[in-house]
Amino acid sequence: MLRIDKAGPDREYRIVLSPNCSISWRELLLFYLLTCVVALAIGIFFLLQGLWLVLPFSGLEMAALGACLYLTSRKVYRREVITLDRARTRIEKGVRRVDQSWEFETPWLRLIDERTGARERDRRLAIGSHGNYVEIGGFLGLAEKDALAFQLKDCIIRDDFRAV
Repeated sequence: MLRIDKAGPDREYRIVLSPNCSISWRELLLFYLLTCVVALAIGIFFLLQGLWLVLPFSGLEMAALGACLYLTSRKVYRREVITLDRARTRIEKGVRRVDQSWEFETPWLRLIDERTGARERDRRLAIGSHGNYVEIGGFLGLAEKDALAFQLKDCIIRDDFRAV
């Protein structure tokens, strides 16, 4: 998901990148609990039939499912925030808080837009200057990467934006 905010008379841009999220945390917990109830009911049914070994393996399966759902849902909450103003460009990455941060001088900023493979969807966007580049939007789809590249080129190349 790509969101661009234009703030203030200083022509400051704030671009927020995040993966698509098809299910909320509450809905995911509800799905997990309902799955656990069904697995427990099946395990108890087989326990009453004398097949007691089904119940512990059913619990183990639900624990593994819970761990996988948690790890997968954590990736959905990643954010990349790019803040461009006349003097500085800041890139921040993290999950629920800033884990990594980079800062570049805007007049020297370059956008690298390259194809990395034979397929059209293998595309890499990086932003930086003086040999230090940060890959951005690795989780975006092709159309979102196209829109991001267009917006970044528009922000960076503009003459009135570069003039300090």
